[in-house]
Amino acid sequence: MNNQKDNPVLPNLLVVGVAKCGTSSLHQYLEQHPEVYMSRAKEPRYITSQVTDLPLGGPKDDKVEAWYIKDFEKYKDLFTDVKDEKIIGESSADTFYFHEKTIPFIKKLYGDPKIIILLRHPVKRSFSAYQHLRRDDREHLSFEEGLKAEPERIEKNFELIYHYKAVSQYYEGVKAFMDNFSSVKVVLNEELSSSPQSVMEDIFDFLGVKKNVEIDASERHNMSGVPKSRWLHEFLFEGKKIIVVLRPFVRMFLNKKRREKLSRKIMQRNLTRLEIDKNTKDELFEYYKPDIKKTETLLNRDLSLWK
Repeated sequence: MNNQKDNPVLPNLLVVGVAKCGTSSLHQYLEQHPEVYMSRAKEPRYITSQVTDLPLGGPKDDKVEAWYIKDFEKYKDLFTDVKDEKIIGESSADTFYFHEKTIPFIKKLYGDPKIIILLRHPVKRSFSAYQHLRRDDREHLSFEEGLKAEPERIEKNFELIYHYKAVSQYYEGVKAFMDNFSSVKVVLNEELSSSPQSVMEDIFDFLGVKKNVEIDASERHNMSGVPKSRWLHEFLFEGKKIIVVLRPFVRMFLNKKRREKLSRKIMQRNLTRLEIDKNTKDELFEYYKPDIKKTETLLNRDLSLWK
C-alpha cells in the first residue's frame, strides 16, 4: 500500500471517454488484469471538476455532480491500494468532450499518460444518451425536441449527457489527444462489443502488460433504456432510504461482486429499449458525415461499420 503524501500514486492510464461508448465496460475489463489497477470509483471526474464550470444546471444534475471527486486528497485516496501493478488507471467519460480544457490540466498533473478513447456510431451514441436520461427520469422531451433544445441546454450548463449532437462529433477531440500525447489508442465500441477478448488483448499489448489474460465480458454495464417499473428502478438504483436500511442485511449474503451482478441483471430485465425514428436517424447521420470522414482519415481506419 502506498501512502506517501509527498509522492502520490497517480494514474499512468486515462480512459477519457467518449460518454455512452463503453467506458464502463472497458473499466470493468481492465480491472480484471492482474497487472492493471483501476480506481475504485469508476468515474471520478476529478479532471473536469478542476477546469469546467460548476454547478451543473440540468434536471437532477446536482445528484450527478454530488459524486464528482473535486478534492485532490480524495482523488489520491482512489489509488492508495496500488501495490506493484504496472498500469494505474481511471475512467472518466467526460474528459474527452472538454478536451480544450482537460488536456493542459492532464499534461501538468500526469505528464504523458497512456490515453484510451472509445468511439461509437455517432447516431447510436446520441440516442443511447437520450435513453440514459429517460432511464434516470431526467429527460421528459422527445428525442427530436431534445435535439432542438440542445443549444439552450448547453448555454445553461446542463451536464454533457444532454449534449446529444455535440458529444458525437469526434474529430477535434481525437486529433487534440493525438497531437498532445505520445501513446493514444482509439477503440471502437462495436468491435469491443462483438470481440471483447481479442480487442482486450490488443489493448493489453498497447499497455505493455501480459496479453493472454481471459476476460469475463458476459455482463453489460451502464445500460440505457426506459424502466418498465419506475418504482423498481428507483428502489434499486437511486439511493432510497430503505436501501440504506436493508444494505447491511444484503451484505450478509452477497459480496460486492455478486451484488453488482444481481443489480445489473435486474436492471437489464427492467429496461425497455426505444427505437429511433428513421427520418431522425437519417438526418443525424447526414449531419455527422463530415466529421466521420475526417475522423476516418485522421485514424487511417475504415469506419464503414458506421454506415
